[in-house]
Amino acid sequence: MKITKIPSRRPETIIRKKVAAYARVSTASDAQLHSLGAQIDYYKKQILSRPDWEFAGVFIDDGVTGTKSKREGLEELLIACNEGKIDLIITKSISRFARNTVDLLNIVRDLKEAGIAVYFEREQINTLNAEGELLLTLLASFAQEESRSASDNMKWSIRKGYAKGSLIQVRRTYGYLVELGVVTIVPEEAKVVKEIFERYESGELPSAIARDLNNRCIRTLKGCEWKVNTLNQITSNVFYTGNTLLQKLYVPNHLDKKQVKNRGELPQYFIENSHEAIISMELFETVQRVKKARTYKKKPNTKHPFSGKVRCGLCGANLNRRYDRGNHKWQCATYRQSGASACPSKQIPEKTLETVAAEILRIPEFNKKAFLDQVDFITANNGNHLVFHFLDGHKEEVYWKDRSRSESWTKEMRAAAGRKTKERYGNES
Repeated sequence: MKITKIPSRRPETIIRKKVAAYARVSTASDAQLHSLGAQIDYYKKQILSRPDWEFAGVFIDDGVTGTKSKREGLEELLIACNEGKIDLIITKSISRFARNTVDLLNIVRDLKEAGIAVYFEREQINTLNAEGELLLTLLASFAQEESRSASDNMKWSIRKGYAKGSLIQVRRTYGYLVELGVVTIVPEEAKVVKEIFERYESGELPSAIARDLNNRCIRTLKGCEWKVNTLNQITSNVFYTGNTLLQKLYVPNHLDKKQVKNRGELPQYFIENSHEAIISMELFETVQRVKKARTYKKKPNTKHPFSGKVRCGLCGANLNRRYDRGNHKWQCATYRQSGASACPSKQIPEKTLETVAAEILRIPEFNKKAFLDQVDFITANNGNHLVFHFLDGHKEEVYWKDRSRSESWTKEMRAAAGRKTKERYGNES
C-alpha cells in the first residue's frame, strides 16, 4: 500500500506583534536633535523589516532628562499601552528610558502585568524574561548613580563659578539682556522697571500699577499681562541695583531637579557693582520698607488634608467634602454634579478615611502632617477598596468596613429621636 503525503496549501498565519520604540535626548541642541532623528529612522526601519512585527509608532522626548518624571512622549506611550495598541517596546538603553530606579521598576512592572515587554538593546534585557527584573534593578541603580555623579560634577562647577563672581548662570531678566555672563540694559524695559519702583515708593497699590501697565499694552518678559506677584518679584530683586546675589535657589534632589529657595542650606555670594544699575540701592531699600509695612498677616491654612488627595477610581474626579446629618463625608465630584448615572461611586465617611490612613501610616491616630509628608494621593474604588499612593513611589491597598447603623448616629440624631419618642408617648397618655 502506497501512502503519499499531500502538503497543506493553506499559508501559515503569522501573529504580528504591535511594536513601538521610545527615543529621548537630554538637550535640545542641534547635535542632539540630529541624534534623535537618527534614532527615529533606525527604529522605524528595524520594526518595518520584521514580518512578524507591526509598526506602532516611535514615541520621543527631546530636550528632557531621564531623571524628570514629566515626559510627554513617555506618557503618550504608556497611554497607548493601556489602550491595547502595543505589545512590545524597544529602546536604546535603561538610561534612555529612566534613571530613577523606583519609577523605572514601577513602569516596567505595570507593563509586565499587562503582558507588554520592554526590550533594552544595549543591555539585551527583555522584561518578560525570568531574570529580566533582577538585571534591570541592578543596571538601573548604576544608571541612577551615574546621573547623581554627573549632577554633583555640574553643581561643583557652578558653585566654583559663583565663588569667583561669574555671572554665566544669570538668566535673562526683565530690563536686562544677559549673554554669556555679560549684562546690558534694555532701555525700554528699564524705564518700566524704574517706573514700577517709583510708584511702589509713592505708596501706589500693586493692583493699580498692574492694571495701568496692562491698559497701556506693556507686557512682561514672557509676553503676558502684569500680575501683582510679577510686580512683587521685580521689586524684590536686588539685581536692579547693579549688584548680584548668587545661589538664591538650589536643587536638593538630582532626580526631580526641582529648584527650591536657599534658606541658608548653601552659601550665597553677593557681587557688588557687577553690572550697570537701573535703580539706586536707596530706592530699593525704601521700597522694601513700604512693602513690609503693607504686609498683612496671612490667614491660617484651613485646607483639609484630604482635599485634592482622594480620587475616584471610576471617573478620576476628586472626592469633595460634604456635611450630611452631623457627619462629614467624601463624595465624587462627578456623582454630586451629575448623579449615579454619570459615576456610580460610593461616598466615604471622613472618620473612616482618617482611621484607615492612620492604620496605613502605622500611627495611633490620624495626623495631618504625617499624612501630607508621606501620601501623594488615594484612589477610591468601589467595593470599599482604597489604594494609597506614597510619595516614595510604593502603593498600599486596604478595604474599609461600613459603619453599623448605631455607630453612624450622632448625638444630635439621638437627641432628636428621644424628643420624638417623648412626644409620641406624651400624646398617648
